[in-house]
Amino acid sequence: MNTTEEPRVTRTATPLRKHFARRALAWSAKVTRLSVYFLFVAFVLAAVAARVAYAHAKKAAMETGAELIRLTESGNMSGMYRLRLNGELVKITSSVSQADHNAILDRFQKECEDHADGMEMEFAKLSDAVKPDSYSRNEGHPGIGVLRQSDDKGGMVVCFAVGKQLSQLEAYSRVADFAKTGDLGSLGSVRYVVAKKGENAPSHVVALWTEGSFNVQKMFPDEGDAPGNDAPGVLRPPSSRRLLTAYAEGAPYGVRVYDSTMGKDAILAEYDKVMPATGWMTYPRATEAAPFSRAFSKEGHDIIVTTEPAKDGAGTQVSIVEMGSK
Repeated sequence: MNTTEEPRVTRTATPLRKHFARRALAWSAKVTRLSVYFLFVAFVLAAVAARVAYAHAKKAAMETGAELIRLTESGNMSGMYRLRLNGELVKITSSVSQADHNAILDRFQKECEDHADGMEMEFAKLSDAVKPDSYSRNEGHPGIGVLRQSDDKGGMVVCFAVGKQLSQLEAYSRVADFAKTGDLGSLGSVRYVVAKKGENAPSHVVALWTEGSFNVQKMFPDEGDAPGNDAPGVLRPPSSRRLLTAYAEGAPYGVRVYDSTMGKDAILAEYDKVMPATGWMTYPRATEAAPFSRAFSKEGHDIIVTTEPAKDGAGTQVSIVEMGSK
């Protein structure tokens, strides 16, 4: 299909298409933020675990917690999500509580110090766990790498659950294993809680955790594609390397990020040519609102392609966001 026919599509635009354009841009931002924040969390936790740049790690962990709060608020996220990042699994949940945020952090810091293993069950039922009159499960063993940072507006607690009582020598050995393998599972399972003093409720709480292996080194290889896959039936950015595959299990969206050696205009021209030719409907109104993006739909499946200069200044970073049926 010739892309010069785009004005004809624009003239027949319906309210549904206008709605899609708004929806596409909004979800593109939300899903991209979701993936970026979780990647950032992974690196922050790695730094905390290795005790590298301790003060910086505390600041970064606080900033990440604030972004997670904003993400769950703006996206109206509730319940538990299982997020896959380059094949590795992270779980996240959020809730509001009538309890003071410092009381919530005190409670989870105590859990980290005494019974970090049982925090998984607490997180899975976070709305019950953060009630003012709730009781700790007190299950399992003390965690390692306990870190707490808070002020009058909010704060965070992070630690690693190890499943048994560790000697100091064993704890050091785990840190050494992590340094060699890049697997956070060498340290233990991540336990991360952030709480913010809210306006409509005293506290907004987000919990993030892992179980077993979470190999940061494997997730981000120095060369070649990162683990994951390309979107089925969707043009892969030409001359590209895949950096990220991220999606929430059971949720109708996902994101893939690539670095391409081509310029953004050349990349978008390829999408303008190939996607309609393979049966995808274009949505010019989304392009009018954001010229660096393209939006397509096919059989209930929505795709948003977004381009921006690559982080190193050479080439283009391309994000492909999927919405709709999986």
